[in-house]
Amino acid sequence: MTVYDWVVSLWRTVVPTIVGFAATALAHLYIAVDQQALSTALMAGFITVYYGLFRFLEARVSRKFGWFLGLAKPPAYPVPSPAQPRADKTHTNSPYGPPPI
Repeated sequence: MTVYDWVVSLWRTVVPTIVGFAATALAHLYIAVDQQALSTALMAGFITVYYGLFRFLEARVSRKFGWFLGLAKPPAYPVPSPAQPRADKTHTNSPYGPPPI
């Protein structure tokens, strides 16, 4: 993963958190219950629903919905190449190395 991909993934997490905070602040204006419990529940709920909704829309409808997560392009995670067998002759066919002498 490149530094750019790491920053993109972080940014696409921060944007829903900011939106969740703003939605929770707006909900405080209209709902009168325990402030701490309401804040915790609403923040987690708004972030989860917001992120899930726009990831779904980005994947199924249009990549343009990615802008609601901060960037229209999701990070790309390259697939690592499979490990190649070693070419040195220090081991026998045994997976544990040469037999003891």
